[in-house]
Amino acid sequence: MLQLGENLYINPGRGGCTQCHGEAGNAPVMPLYPKIGGQSEIYLYNQLIDYREKRRKNGLFFPMEVAMEPFSDDEIKAMAHYLAAQTAF
Repeated sequence: MLQLGENLYINPGRGGCTQCHGEAGNAPVMPLYPKIGGQSEIYLYNQLIDYREKRRKNGLFFPMEVAMEPFSDDEIKAMAHYLAAQTAF
């Protein structure tokens, strides 16, 4: 699951996550973007699902809603697993 999560996270053709959050989720390109590497797996999973389902309306929600649209529950779980395994800064 770790390899699948990494592949989904870094694939620019799907979410393009690294463009905003950095290679391991802990080096965002803008101060407003959160450091997501090393966060709790269940927290990340729930937040990403909420973005996909358009339940989050605070912060920079629109780009995340669009980014999460194509991902299944299992793919989001794999990305959350990968990000949780990264080093938090």
